[in-house]
Amino acid sequence: MIDDIMKLSDEELFSKAQGIGSGKVKIKASPAIITGECLTKPHCNHCKWDNTKEKNEQFSLKNSVEAVIERGQFLESVGINRVFTASGWMGYKIPEDYPNYIEALKTNTELEVFGLLGAIDKESLKRLKSSGMDGYLCGIESPNEEVYRKFRPGGDTLQDRLNTLYYSKELGLKIWSGFLVGFGEEEKDVIKGLNILKGLEPESLSILPFTPYPFTNMMGDNPANPLYWARTVAQAHVYMKKANIFSDMQSGFYGEYSLLTGANGSYEFPRQYK
Repeated sequence: MIDDIMKLSDEELFSKAQGIGSGKVKIKASPAIITGECLTKPHCNHCKWDNTKEKNEQFSLKNSVEAVIERGQFLESVGINRVFTASGWMGYKIPEDYPNYIEALKTNTELEVFGLLGAIDKESLKRLKSSGMDGYLCGIESPNEEVYRKFRPGGDTLQDRLNTLYYSKELGLKIWSGFLVGFGEEEKDVIKGLNILKGLEPESLSILPFTPYPFTNMMGDNPANPLYWARTVAQAHVYMKKANIFSDMQSGFYGEYSLLTGANGSYEFPRQYK
C-alpha cells in the first residue's frame, strides 16, 4: 500500500490528505520547558536549542514547578489544547523530580500532557504515567542509522528511541513520533520510517523538514525541499489516516506547502508577558 501512495501525483496525494484532515479536530500544542540543559555529548549538529542558548544564556536554567504551572495555565488561557514537558536529554533515567511537573500540570490545568525527554527507560515512563502523563513524544530523527548519527553523533541511539516508543505503547501511553526529512535520506528510508511509525499505531505524527540554524555545526547545510517535505507529510497522512498530523511550519518558507498536507495539529509558541 505504501508503494502505491508514494506513486500518487501531487494533485491526487494532496487531495486525499486534505480530505482526511478536513474531518479532524484541530489541536494546538505548545512546550512547557523544564530545562534547556542537555547531557548529550557531543551536542547534536543541528540543535535548535544551541541556537537559542547562544542568544539567551538563561535558557539552560531549570524552571521551577511553579513556573511550569504558570506557563501551562497561560497556554490554556490562549487556547492551547496540549502541552509537552520538554527537557534536554538527561540520560535514560529521568531526574527524580520530573514526575512532579507532570502531576502539577494535570492538577492545575485541563491540558493534555505529553513528555518530551528523549530516549528514557521503561521505569521512567511508568513513573511519568503514574503522575498522569497522557502520552510520550519521541521522534526517531531518521530511520537511517547513518543519517541519524550524522546530525546526532552523541547521546541516545536510534534503537534507544525506538525502544522508548515500544515501551510507551506497552504501557498504554499515546504515541507521538515522526522524523526529519531532507537530510540525505533515500526513498527507501522514508518508506522504512513510515512503516515503523505505522506499527506503533501513533496517535500523532510530526514529519518535519530539516532546517539549519545559526550557531550550530550544520548552519551551512541546505534546508529540505518544501515540496518533498509536504509530499512526505501527506504520504504519512494517507498511510496513517487516524493519526493527528502536526506541522510547525504554518508560515514563512514552508507555510503554504503545509496547507497542502491536511495537517490538523500545529505547534504554537505564544509569548507570555508580565
